[in-house]
This record gives sequence, structure tokens and C-alpha cells, in this order.
Amino acid sequence: AFKLYDKEVAQGIVPNPDIVNSKNISLIDASKIQKYGINVGDGVFVIQKNIFSTLSSVEKKYIKPLYEPHSLEKYSSIDYDREILYITKKNYKNDAPKLIKHLEKYKDIMDNRRENKNRQLKFYHLHWPRDTFFFEEGEKILSIRKCSSPTFIYTNKEAYTMMSMNIIKTNRYDMKVLCLILNSNLITFWLRNRGKMQGVKFQVDKVPILNIPIVKVDNESLFSFLYDELVTLKQANQDINPIINKINILIYKLYGLTYEEVLIIDPNISIDNFQSY
Repeated sequence: AFKLYDKEVAQGIVPNPDIVNSKNISLIDASKIQKYGINVGDGVFVIQKNIFSTLSSVEKKYIKPLYEPHSLEKYSSIDYDREILYITKKNYKNDAPKLIKHLEKYKDIMDNRRENKNRQLKFYHLHWPRDTFFFEEGEKILSIRKCSSPTFIYTNKEAYTMMSMNIIKTNRYDMKVLCLILNSNLITFWLRNRGKMQGVKFQVDKVPILNIPIVKVDNESLFSFLYDELVTLKQANQDINPIINKINILIYKLYGLTYEEVLIIDPNISIDNFQSY
């Protein structure tokens, strides 16, 4: 068994702020609120998809797809409905005037950040942008932090996230197989007993993720095939319970659990079902 390295798990971005809320609107000058018609709920760094219609290709490169818990389900993602203005101290080339004009309306909020007060950041810079390596195109697993059931999503698309999610990226393990293991009944049981809970909700933070024991799989192609089959069924709105049951049993066996041990996790499983794979 092995565990993920610290450098293989990243926290999401902190825009500060994502939107205008009932608290930060008080930081904006009243004349500005009136002039621009600013309301609670307006997007600052986080905006509705395709809200800017006439941007140059240069400006568009700063607008990134934002994946959030409400648009995600176990195993695979639905499409995103919001975007994030990914303008950072490191990447900005003074070439996105329309985006800066948009952010300027909310400058009073950003000027209240500690990093802005001590002149480390400009108002149009994201607060904590993280490392783009985790968000770029390529295999990754998105993990929802607060959830009623641990939820891990495989994607190879460009996917940016905020603090409501963590991102896992490793080249030491097949990512589709890892997604199946992390979503399994066994790891749910482990997280409930060894992870972090907030009442009945799971708090899947970076530390619990780093502590999950992951067993090496000999037959990666079988599990990878099962992942693809599961997602195909899911997209066709077909019953995925039989394949999930099969995956769960294969993972119990992968970890060397006996039928008696499995009954502690899954009391409804029959011995015939357990022995059939």
C-alpha cells in the first residue's frame, strides 16, 4: 500500500472575493454602488459562463472553467456553469483591459485585503491562485471537501476549483482506478472512522486524503475498463448499481478483506455475491 504525497494534492483557489455578498458590499463606496448598479450576488472574480461576449482571444485566456460541488457527481463531471477570472501576479501581462474594467468596480473590496494593503497584490490579482499544474488539461481527480458521501471525480479536462474542493494529480497510479478506489464503500468506511467528520457530513480535507491507504492494483486494465463502463452507463441514465456492487467487491478483495470483515462495512452483502467475483 502507498499514500499520496503532499505535492500530489492541492487545495482550490481563493479569489477573495468570488462574488459580492451582504458583508463585503459595505466596503464599496455608495456612489459606486449607485453608478454601476452593484447588487449582492454580482460576480467579481467568479462570473456566469460566457458573460463577456466581445473579448479578444488574448483576454479570453484569463477566463477559466470553474468546477463546483453543485455540478459534480461521483466518478464523472457534469458541465460547469461558472468561470473564474484567473489573473495573477505571475501571469498578468497588462493585456486584459475589459476584465480589469469589470474588476475595478469592486476594487474597494479587494483593497481591504491584507496583501493589497501591504502592496503585495494589485486589486485585479487573485488572492491565492495556487499552481496551475493542477488545473490544466490532463488527468486529475476532483474531491469535494464537505459532502454527505465522499465524492471523487475523474476528469482530463481543464478544471479550476475553489476552496470547496481539493485536486489530486499523480503519475504513480492509474487515475481512473484511483477514482474507483476513493469512491468505494471501503474508503467511505475508512473516512468515516479515520477521517474527519462534521456531524453526519464528511470533511474530506487534504490531511485525510493524504492518509488514505491505497493498495497497488495488478489488473489495472480491468478496473480502468470498469470505470469506462460505469461512466457510459451513467451518461445513458442506466442503472449503475450492479457495476458499483461488482467494483466494491473487487476492492474488498484487493485489500484482502474476508467475508466476515466485509459484513462490518456492508451488512447486506450475501456470501454468494461476495464469492461471485
